Amino acid sequence: MTAFGIDLGTTNSCIACVDESGRPVVLPNAIGELTTPSVVYFDQREKVWIGRAAKDAALLAPDLAVQLVKRQMGLEGVGFTFHGTTYTPESISALVLKELTSAAQRHLGEPVRDVVITVPASFGVAERTATLLAGEIAGLNVLDILDEPNAAALSYRERAPVQGPRHLLVYDLGGGTFDTTVVRVDGDHVEVICTGGEPDLGGADWDARVRDFLLDTFTRQHPRLDPTADPHFMKELSIRAEQLKEELSTMTSRHRSLAFGGAVVPVELNRRQLEELTADLLDRTLARTEKTIAEARRKGVPDVDEVILVGGMTRMSAIMERLGKLVGKAPRRHEPDLAVARGAAMFALLKQMEQGAGQGRASRPAVRLAARMGLGEKQAEKLGSQRATAVLPRGFGTKVLDINDPLATTNPALARAYVVHLIPAGTALPADTGPVTFHTAIDNQPGIEVEVWEQASEESSEELADNKLIGRGKLRDLPPKLPKHTPVEITFFLSETGLLTVNAVEPASGRQVRFDLQIGGLDRSAVDLARTFVARHDTSS
Repeated sequence: MTAFGIDLGTTNSCIACVDESGRPVVLPNAIGELTTPSVVYFDQREKVWIGRAAKDAALLAPDLAVQLVKRQMGLEGVGFTFHGTTYTPESISALVLKELTSAAQRHLGEPVRDVVITVPASFGVAERTATLLAGEIAGLNVLDILDEPNAAALSYRERAPVQGPRHLLVYDLGGGTFDTTVVRVDGDHVEVICTGGEPDLGGADWDARVRDFLLDTFTRQHPRLDPTADPHFMKELSIRAEQLKEELSTMTSRHRSLAFGGAVVPVELNRRQLEELTADLLDRTLARTEKTIAEARRKGVPDVDEVILVGGMTRMSAIMERLGKLVGKAPRRHEPDLAVARGAAMFALLKQMEQGAGQGRASRPAVRLAARMGLGEKQAEKLGSQRATAVLPRGFGTKVLDINDPLATTNPALARAYVVHLIPAGTALPADTGPVTFHTAIDNQPGIEVEVWEQASEESSEELADNKLIGRGKLRDLPPKLPKHTPVEITFFLSETGLLTVNAVEPASGRQVRFDLQIGGLDRSAVDLARTFVARHDTSS
């Protein structure tokens, strides 16, 4: 069975697989396009439109559409209500995944089951877990979650095989997120050295600046009119802003006419104006890039060999020019919209082979992929061992009570608490905490509550305000008749791609203890219900 790679993007998504020739190929959607807008329009109860049709429908009824949902992944308490039903970000994303995989299935004539889904390198545990759950809700077997820079590096390496270790700076500016990552490519190993970024910075922010420019131009000429009160006009204005931004990647000037309330205003926007309107946004990406390069130097990488541009926003000429000056090397655009999905498809094949090791010779696509990657046909048997490792983007740990606070013994609920980062940001993955000891508070205690917290900003801090609660766990079924202060050891393990698993043991008996961990707002029963519900949706349009 074929394995698939999915770039589940903020503004656009796509799906790819490795074909019989060993080449990773992006598959067209139902209308023949290689990318699908990550937009869901709720036409009726359990009847949705997804992609281009949804984006067009949102122009007339913006209150029935969801866009940029990737920015909400992993957040608790976020919901979208349509026709009396509330959807989580995971369920919305599952509908997009369902559309992508259904189109791929129709195109290939075979079921789509095994997938790898990509995420920004800056995504933490909660966002990665939410992405995994979205895949499960869509009815998919998620082989793994893969960082987008890793996927881009795999794709680039397949197109341009290199000998010996090379260090790539991957500058990934998409529709809703930004990452800058230094990646080492060496033989069968793709390794993230360091990474940084902003999960809420992307092309949508450039669109907003252009939209505000258009709106300001109109209202300055007609100050008595208030087009912001008309959602249809504002939605059309957003679409025109996105179009203008894209057109100025290849043209130096564009014109538009804005009509509202009987007034018509011609507007011109040129490339220089666009660059001035958005200069601070580009500055933020370059400042983050400088930090990443400096961190790579501290980790033994004196210089990067190549600069790779990924993401649709990198078509802006200003990005290539200013980034080239910063790094001292001419950046290369590498299939800005498709590279991540192609790399994910390659990784999906490798993961599928790894899980099926010992079942015979490598598949024909794997043999040919090995040849295309410069590994040689004999190495195809070892393709499943190829690694693509990352680093932890944010510190991760638990909340503890400050025992030096006098209230700790008299009124624990009011005592100071702080976060202990058991694994600091920048740690190479996989990683585990080693046994972390918790203690029962009373005799015969049946369980222990544990809170999982994650660093919320670039700077590490133990203060709760500088971290965010991403999940809760509960130790259950402790052995009976345990006295208070009995130790229980918990080990948090983060996989090579940042997914979290937990193991707990009661040392005195050596008994494994059940640990129920809920990251974000969905537990296992909620995921099962969402899978059944999403499966009932009609996505034809």
